[in-house]
Amino acid sequence: MPDAPPDIQALGRVPTGLYIVTAENNGQRAAFLASWVCQAGFSPPAISVAVKQDRPIMRQLSRGAHFAVNILGADDKKLMGQFAKGFDINEDPFANANIARTDNNTPYLPDALAFMDCRLMRVLEPSTEHNLIVGEIVGGRMLKEGEPWVHVRKSGDHY
Repeated sequence: MPDAPPDIQALGRVPTGLYIVTAENNGQRAAFLASWVCQAGFSPPAISVAVKQDRPIMRQLSRGAHFAVNILGADDKKLMGQFAKGFDINEDPFANANIARTDNNTPYLPDALAFMDCRLMRVLEPSTEHNLIVGEIVGGRMLKEGEPWVHVRKSGDHY
């Protein structure tokens, strides 16, 4: 008897946060809205991010590249809306954004709840439509008080 298909509604109920991943490497800028982010290690502190394979940021993520994971607060609707639409390969995602930079020159969003400055450790390419990037957290901080945005989908077969 074949395995039963997963319950797509149950999968959608796995709570996640909402994040904006920002990067500027090799002269290219990229940003996208992410929800599949998870702590991946203690020593060194690390985080994993699922990235759709056709996202422009995948072109600039070589080992050692930097990216920031910006944590959205529960009230950051305007900031989320600014990045939710996605960007074409030649479109500057920072054109209308308030951007600051870390000591590593990694762009981050000073209006977010917090950010983590990450150095790429590994890209995993599982047999799904998403890659998994793992980054060592090399910096970051809380930027304001508040609760993180918790996101629950109605279905597990789309965003």
